[in-house]
Amino acid sequence: MPKIKKRELPDIGQYLFPMAGVMILVLATMIANAQALFQGTSIKVDIPKANVIEVDLEQSIPISITKEGKVYVQDKEMPDLKTLQERVKEMQEKYALDAGDPELKGQQLTVIRADKEINWGKVLDVIDATKRAGCKRTALAVIKRKRGG
Repeated sequence: MPKIKKRELPDIGQYLFPMAGVMILVLATMIANAQALFQGTSIKVDIPKANVIEVDLEQSIPISITKEGKVYVQDKEMPDLKTLQERVKEMQEKYALDAGDPELKGQQLTVIRADKEINWGKVLDVIDATKRAGCKRTALAVIKRKRGG
């Protein structure tokens, strides 16, 4: 009669540990890129600190003003304030059209991110251009100041 060998159970660790390592790598990558995913633009500006309220920026129109005074809507540079005004007006119209409600025209939040070293007269010019484009909701982006600081 043939002798039956007992079968060894597989070592679960040899399958589990590599999978855990991959999951940790995926999690670390997601955490590292989280800010870029929700930022809305790749233009780097040094934003000033202030006491603020927090706003959902997912549906906003991001406008960035660099230290050199260049103005960007999302990631596209605007050569002048007239072009900025036209672009923002188009985006507001598209927002209302996509929502299927013409009354929403001008209701999309416009967030202006300006470098703290900028001549703030330029920021006022950009705010004026957004108002002429029909924006009813405009906000300035700042870094939340720590309590007591």
